[in-house]
Amino acid sequence: MLSRRDLLSIIPAGAAACMGCASLALCAQKSTDQTASPATSTGPSASADMTWEQAFSFRYKGYIHLMKRLSSVIGNDKFPALLSEASSKAASEAPMKVKPEPGRDMENFIRYFLNELMPAPIYRSTLKWDIVEKSSTALEFHFSQCLWASTFLAEDAGEIGYATVCYGDYAYTKAISPSIKLIRTKTLMQGDDCCNHRFVEES
Repeated sequence: MLSRRDLLSIIPAGAAACMGCASLALCAQKSTDQTASPATSTGPSASADMTWEQAFSFRYKGYIHLMKRLSSVIGNDKFPALLSEASSKAASEAPMKVKPEPGRDMENFIRYFLNELMPAPIYRSTLKWDIVEKSSTALEFHFSQCLWASTFLAEDAGEIGYATVCYGDYAYTKAISPSIKLIRTKTLMQGDDCCNHRFVEES
């Protein structure tokens, strides 16, 4: 079940990228951690009585409906590109709110992802992944389950989901470290069997 703190971590994640929106969620969680008293952050009183699936449905169904309406007005051929551009901009600004440790090489990039970003409750509860490679030159994840993907696909909104949640990952990666490049050929949001995020250090 979700705590109120967990629920708050989802709310800012409306129009940023997958990595970007989760980092915003982590920022919100850290903020709540610092301000919440034990009486409000633990125990039955903190329960929102919602599963993550219910919370995502609550958070995104209205958003998806609105984006579909906007797409019909702006044009289905133009709207995905506009939404991708907005999501990319939001994702590029997300690391300003959640700062990685000093240093922008692969070692620090890996440390940030594995020690700061991926342990966040929103990731542990909504994604399933395997680390395929962790080396001095590359970090690769294969995501086999994603609640963002299942939520958007259930509403027949994969294109909107990709523009909202996935596209900005490239900009978010560059914002963390200009020397790191994301290479990805498959996403669950687009109907593939996994998301293959591979981060490499460019020479």
